[in-house]
Amino acid sequence: MRRLVAVLLVASLAAACSNGGGIEVELGEPGDAGSTTTGQVGVGGGEGQQPPPKPAGDEDDGSSGSPGAFARTLLRPEPATTVVFELFQQAGAEPRSGSVDHAKSVLRSVVHKSVAEPSPIEVPGGAQQWTPAAIRETADRLTKAGQGGGRAVLHVLFLRGSLQGNDEVLGVAVRGDVLAIFSDSVAAAGTPLVSGRAIEDAVLMHELGHLLGLVDLALDTGRDDPDHPGHSRNPESVMYWAVESSLVTQVLSGGPPRDFDRQDLADLAALRDGA
Repeated sequence: MRRLVAVLLVASLAAACSNGGGIEVELGEPGDAGSTTTGQVGVGGGEGQQPPPKPAGDEDDGSSGSPGAFARTLLRPEPATTVVFELFQQAGAEPRSGSVDHAKSVLRSVVHKSVAEPSPIEVPGGAQQWTPAAIRETADRLTKAGQGGGRAVLHVLFLRGSLQGNDEVLGVAVRGDVLAIFSDSVAAAGTPLVSGRAIEDAVLMHELGHLLGLVDLALDTGRDDPDHPGHSRNPESVMYWAVESSLVTQVLSGGPPRDFDRQDLADLAALRDGA
């Protein structure tokens, strides 16, 4: 199994696109702050604020690890019997109910357990240049649902501003249980032919897929895109690399997909069944 961790943005999208697209980041291996490789900003993780303490016996659930590390807890029948979809939102960044409803419906269908959605949590402040550490800290500071005790909590943040000043990034997964959508960038990526609403649907599902271990973050099948690690090679899958980038409307004609493909679903089933 491969685990991608410790994200640090090291190049702009324009520079990365000259190497085949995507955003270069440095990814260190667990326990080795010096080792690096190349990956995608959408599957970041790493250092920063630690999540709230878990009940005894739940310390190794994977939620505090890199994206994908929490997948088995989310997908397997035990120890978590309920998934909590904890929504955080800034004023002006509130998601469409249709986007959230679709994500919860798909999540329910792949985890085979109940999905609870508490009332949205308001995130104070306005637009800013968010760092992965700041996103994690915000989730941990404002959360009302602790991990463990039969619950697996996903922290889903809709924020104003951008990821470290890069308006090209539409969404990011920054820990095993935390993802963020940058609503200003999502809205700006819309066109007369592809609405910001359609892009929001796709980006939320894409980042949720990373938390569920797609693609090859929790189960090493060798099917991820070598030029865009952690992403599908299939442009009809919501896990295609361009979905989380403002390039989505240029790379994909007719709008982005918003669902997992057959291989994605097969990987999730394998994880759920004990792989």
